[in-house]
Amino acid sequence: MTSKTKRALGAVVAIAVIGGIVAANVIREKRSRIEVQTGKVETQDLVQVVTASGEVRPRRYVNVGPNVSGRIVELRVREGDTVEKGQVLAKIESERYEAGERQSRAAVAAARAELQRAEADLEGSRLAFDRTKQMHEDKLVSRQVYDQADAEFKMKTANVEAARRRVAQLQAQLDSTRDELHKTTVYAPMSGVVTSLPKEEGEMVIGAMSFNPTVLMTVADLSVMEAEVMVDETDIRNLTLGQKAVVEVDALEDLEIAGEVTEIGASAIVRGSDTSQAQAQLGANTGNQPKDFKVKIVLHDPPANLRPGLNASADITTDTREGVLAVPIQAVVVREVDDEGNVVEAGAAASSEDNEEGASSRKRGEEKDGVFIVQDQKAIFTPVQTGIMGDTEIEITEGLGEGQEIVTGSYRTLRRLENEARLKVDKKKGEDES
Repeated sequence: MTSKTKRALGAVVAIAVIGGIVAANVIREKRSRIEVQTGKVETQDLVQVVTASGEVRPRRYVNVGPNVSGRIVELRVREGDTVEKGQVLAKIESERYEAGERQSRAAVAAARAELQRAEADLEGSRLAFDRTKQMHEDKLVSRQVYDQADAEFKMKTANVEAARRRVAQLQAQLDSTRDELHKTTVYAPMSGVVTSLPKEEGEMVIGAMSFNPTVLMTVADLSVMEAEVMVDETDIRNLTLGQKAVVEVDALEDLEIAGEVTEIGASAIVRGSDTSQAQAQLGANTGNQPKDFKVKIVLHDPPANLRPGLNASADITTDTREGVLAVPIQAVVVREVDDEGNVVEAGAAASSEDNEEGASSRKRGEEKDGVFIVQDQKAIFTPVQTGIMGDTEIEITEGLGEGQEIVTGSYRTLRRLENEARLKVDKKKGEDES
């Protein structure tokens, strides 16, 4: 083999080796790239919605209970009946109250008779005093006789006053007894429909003055219905009175009922507890338990078959924006940024904290929302300001421009993606997303 041939063969080998090294570096670089999906920043209309669940209730209803305790002797309505204000609904046994009324009436009559006798005595004493006074002036009786007549007259006057007070006292007792007798009849406090009737004739009921009174029935005005829903504490700041809502009732499929927010609770309620316990919770330490706020939505034009107690869910529109820049919600991530605007990677921060000297010298940066824009096949973290949030998109108010390409997924990749990481775009998924 000549020297010329050897040189040529050496050159071929060298080229092959260099080519192999370059190919290996290219393969290594391709393998080191992170596969992501991307998308363009676009303008679109956004609607921010808060979703909550609860139940349908009449806006105005009254739990009717007896004012006195006793046995139900008569029920004049059934569940579903329409009643008018003042209509008799039920009667409670009244024998004891009738007897008490008769006794009080007799006591008043006796007291009035006693008053008449006392007034007659007073009149006789007055006449005697007038005669004694005249005789004393004519020097016919002594001062002692005059003083006795005067004392007798004053005593009779006091007796009449005491008798009058006794009559007033017994009359008040009679009025109270008559009131209790009147309360053995239960009247409708409002016009409406009997929506609940848990009691039957013959059952015992407990009056309103006791610790745990009985609910005899519920009368509701079904002309105005509302949805009472529980809104998560993280969403309540977005709600205001008058916001529009769409309510769906589980029992009425494919029916959407328009509504409006009319009441927003002022106190948080521990999730899962009874709303009646809210006042008691104010002084209790509920710690980190999740809480909700009660929100009422008046329903416009409710269907005739809508009934109280049905489960419902509401979508409350809290804000709308037209023609704003928006990106997928998962595209917005949080990263630590130092005073110079450089991203502090998680690995670097962890290594600094492992080193006691580094931990003491490194000042913790500010956590900022941002997205990764695609630049020269690299992921560049860019801080942004966000606005309202739609179902899948979030508004960008500052930091991006229309048409910029950003990393949109996957969510797992975005969680661990580092600034200036080299990217490999998954064309298929990126096209599907766009």
